[in-house]
Amino acid sequence: MACKWPPSTREDTHYGRGHNITLCVRQDSSASEINTPKKYPLSNLFRGLKGRNAISFEDLGMMPRRFWKLAIYPQVYRTYPQDVPLKRIVKSVKAGLPVTDMPEYNFPIRILKTSTKVCARDTRHDLVIVVKSGNLGWDARTAFRAFMQREKACSPQLKVGVVFSLGMPRKHGGRIFNRDGHIMSLDGTAGDRLEEYDGKANAVMEQINQEIEQFDDILLGDYEDTYFNLTWKTVTNLR
Repeated sequence: MACKWPPSTREDTHYGRGHNITLCVRQDSSASEINTPKKYPLSNLFRGLKGRNAISFEDLGMMPRRFWKLAIYPQVYRTYPQDVPLKRIVKSVKAGLPVTDMPEYNFPIRILKTSTKVCARDTRHDLVIVVKSGNLGWDARTAFRAFMQREKACSPQLKVGVVFSLGMPRKHGGRIFNRDGHIMSLDGTAGDRLEEYDGKANAVMEQINQEIEQFDDILLGDYEDTYFNLTWKTVTNLR
């Protein structure tokens, strides 16, 4: 398979019974694998500062607060960690060419199940709505399906597709999460639901599989579906 994005054919993403949609990108052999922090002249970022001193994005966090009253906008915003020639990199990735700068985060994303009525190759829609949905939210999904049926009846000339984006159920832990040594408790209804279904991942998957069989409107990723993995869900939806 050619290393490019998007892939030339849908078959290029096949992974077992699902799809591997991890961004395929290669680094140019002439580029350094060690990312040296880019530095910016202080005089370009803060008013009234002179000289040739330069500072990196990481160093900005150590600057005294008084300096931020002198910040020059939008220049100071352009010091983000991946200050790279983005347009050129995107063009290279689409053409299957190596890039000078690798992405800081390239999530390994695999899709276990897609909707054949919405995501199939020969389908055409005026609008596709991707709904972020927790895997325990079957009642909310039922309500949204009913809402969309009423909306479609009001505008039958529009072809609108709806898919619910889900990940895999959490096996154990309930409402308690360990985030790099920081113990966190998810309060409210969401935490209560996690406690209710703690250790019942098989029962949750059985319910999800019933929805897949009945409605064919679920996009199922292989990441653990929790509040703390919303970034995975967002990137999956964008891919």
